[in-house]
Amino acid sequence: MDIPRHTNDTEDLSRLRGRQIGIAFIVLAGIYSIGLTVGGEVGQILLAGLQTLPFALLALLAYLGSKFNWAKTVTLLWLGLLVAGIGVIILGMVATPLVGALTAGSDIVPALPSNIALHLGVISIGSFLAAALGALGFVPIVRQRLSAYIPIEPSSFVQTIALVTIVALTLLCFLPLLVIGEPILLSVINDAMDRGLEPTGARSDAGLLLDTLYGLIWVIPGALIAVGCGVSRNLREALERIGLVRPSWRQVIAGLGVAVALVLSVQIIGVGIDWLWGLMNWPRTDSAAFEELLSFALNPLGAVVIGVTAGLGEELAIRGVLQPRLGILLSNLFFTSLHAFQYNWDALLVVFLVGVICGLVRRRSNTSTAAIVHGTYNFLLIILAVLNVPGFGQ
Repeated sequence: MDIPRHTNDTEDLSRLRGRQIGIAFIVLAGIYSIGLTVGGEVGQILLAGLQTLPFALLALLAYLGSKFNWAKTVTLLWLGLLVAGIGVIILGMVATPLVGALTAGSDIVPALPSNIALHLGVISIGSFLAAALGALGFVPIVRQRLSAYIPIEPSSFVQTIALVTIVALTLLCFLPLLVIGEPILLSVINDAMDRGLEPTGARSDAGLLLDTLYGLIWVIPGALIAVGCGVSRNLREALERIGLVRPSWRQVIAGLGVAVALVLSVQIIGVGIDWLWGLMNWPRTDSAAFEELLSFALNPLGAVVIGVTAGLGEELAIRGVLQPRLGILLSNLFFTSLHAFQYNWDALLVVFLVGVICGLVRRRSNTSTAAIVHGTYNFLLIILAVLNVPGFGQ
């Protein structure tokens, strides 16, 4: 019995793609081994890439998984490792205050002493539940029902992976705040400050600003890979897909105007939030710890860097890559959850509202204009805080 030629061609292409991915992975692992050993700025650049590369690889595998069975299997394995790894990182952050106090022999009581075991147990169970809820996205009928509310294509393997990943990670990122009642990153910073340690380690303010820029360097190609650049789209098509286009002067001016209006509106809304949180006696974001976290950027140069990196980087990832497939609500919930490590619910409400505005701007124009809104908003907030303008301290 003759085997059709196109079947052989597909198998040959599958093996070729598999070898290419394997070789690229080995080369990248080698580069990281050497770079991290060398250290210095080279090591810092490579460390910054660890925030983007795992997700870019997941997207690349998902696109290949649409064509080849081996890639589909590898995609599912990598997704499982990725979700599990983030869960372990969160558990490590929760345990950091206790571990730090024990290893240092400190007499200072850790931030979460008596409840640490309970917190770790609840977060462990919660992590499994988050993964399970995310995995519901693999059920066809679930995707079919969701397609009535979000612009997802139920039969797309790539979009299925995106849905499962984002749902699981959103729940995981909210977990520490839900369980502990305070942002875990600020808890770690407070613990370090209580024990007389430098929360940012030996890295200088200038170095931390560079790290922020290094992250953006990885996000841009990562966003292009995430929409199939080099696999199912060329560069021009990928740029159009994520909405990274040259904005018109009208869009630039409109974006700047929206940003200014957003800054003013958030301050008014913030008064109402402060009143409600005070009335209900709900915990608020620790301003002192947050300022310590952001102290490296509380200057004019830092305002520019944060404006560019957060504005462009976050908009590319959230509004550029995710929103066209997952809709404004789900992509913005993920955006908000990423801030749950540093903000309590009062500030997260503001983050969500800002994300909705950026999402609407993206829908009506493009990601470039949304990045102008987001970047200018961040820039103005930091500048106003540096100038000690009342009401703009956070």
